[in-house]
Amino acid sequence: MKIVTSREFRDNQKMYFDLVDNNEQVIVKRKSRAYKLVPVTDDDMLVDIPKEYRCDPYEISPSGDMFWADKRNVEKVKKAIENKDQIAVRLESADDITNFLESL
Repeated sequence: MKIVTSREFRDNQKMYFDLVDNNEQVIVKRKSRAYKLVPVTDDDMLVDIPKEYRCDPYEISPSGDMFWADKRNVEKVKKAIENKDQIAVRLESADDITNFLESL
């Protein structure tokens, strides 16, 4: 186990990340607190998404945004695109606005 100060960690981040990648434990001390450096796994990133709904977000979006890691979100967007006429209504007059508000 390696215990380092926050300044030492900041100055040598690559070295400490490499240690963690090689299964070494790294603790960063800062004032009266300490922090354990651990790698994040795919399951950590997708913890709120049930396994059966998980997918690779990079297959959908170049950004890899976690929104796209949930198949349910992907399906909602696909349906919205298919039904694009039902997504929005153009309100062009005061009567259109009034009728729309009354319909709510």
